[in-house]
Amino acid sequence: MPIKNVCLLGANGTVGPAVLDALVKDGFTVTVLRRASSKSPSDYPSGVKTAEVDDAFKVEDLVPIFKGQDAVVVTIKGTQVDIQKRLADAAVQAGVRRFIPADFGSVDSSSEHAQECVPLFKHKTELRSYLTKLAEESKEDFTWSSVVCGHFFDWDPAFLHVWPKEKRAEIVKNLKASYSTLAQVGRATSRILQRPEVTANRVLFVQSFCVTQLDIVQAFGRASDAEYEINWLDDESYERQQMIKRDEGDKEALENLVWLLGAVEGNWEMRDDFAMERLGLEDESLDEAAKAVVKKHS
Repeated sequence: MPIKNVCLLGANGTVGPAVLDALVKDGFTVTVLRRASSKSPSDYPSGVKTAEVDDAFKVEDLVPIFKGQDAVVVTIKGTQVDIQKRLADAAVQAGVRRFIPADFGSVDSSSEHAQECVPLFKHKTELRSYLTKLAEESKEDFTWSSVVCGHFFDWDPAFLHVWPKEKRAEIVKNLKASYSTLAQVGRATSRILQRPEVTANRVLFVQSFCVTQLDIVQAFGRASDAEYEINWLDDESYERQQMIKRDEGDKEALENLVWLLGAVEGNWEMRDDFAMERLGLEDESLDEAAKAVVKKHS
């Protein structure tokens, strides 16, 4: 049976709006799950339903909400593992067939090096293991899919260490890596639900393009009609410095480590589960994506 009814948690976050947009465009019947304390706008597209749940996310409160849903998609912070476990438990009890957790990774969280640098990736791997166990116990009645998309290209250029207003950038170990626009992440999520048979119980790697950091900076330069000042960094010394700062409680150091890992461990094109063809997706234009970012952030 095709997946039709989808419950989405996190519709007002970073990834959620793009996922909601793609689901609506592709004809899914969407219910947005909202925390009782949420103050976020609820001006969703016509036809989108809403359901409210207590902030505790108790399984017994979630089960009746999930009844009749074919899939649950979660786009809250990936660190919220306990909430996602309760969501998954409720999905199993309610008969939901597909669960997409808040993975959407810059890197493959199963990488031991990534886990050593950033605790978040341990949490994501823990959740994948939990979902795998639930799927095995349910005997295929419950399935899951994770989307790993590389860095969000059009979220915040500073996260890519590119600053359009200042016409400067930082580059570390100029390797090819996969990046995705938020719209592409939304499309990938929708395609997973459109093709449940070939996307079940696996991590799916997607991208908008696979390029070097220098490619990105040059694309920003063309979009800005300016030459960017580039600060070249040594990856090993940069990692050591940021690890020290991380241990001192510097949250920005954690973001810097995520950026570094995505730049040096983020090429999905050689992965067995590189899923562009499986999902019927195509690469996007780096230049067009850079133009859109520069227009928004300059």
